[in-house]
Amino acid sequence: MMNFKLLQAIRENGLTQREFAAIVGDHESVVSRIVNGTWNLDQAGKIRYAKALKRKPGDLFETAEERTRIRR
Repeated sequence: MMNFKLLQAIRENGLTQREFAAIVGDHESVVSRIVNGTWNLDQAGKIRYAKALKRKPGDLFETAEERTRIRR
């Protein structure tokens, strides 16, 4: 499931995925896969991404409970 919250936050900061990837120290393909929902970050990665965007991890990433509720 695509992470529209993350993509929106990246864009609201005036960044491309490539620029954001450079800021967080990941390859642009990793950021793309996370935005597209094919890869998941661990908690440390979620915190790193949120800090780079001046957000809380919960603002950008769904919890396991939220994912389960959406799919039902």
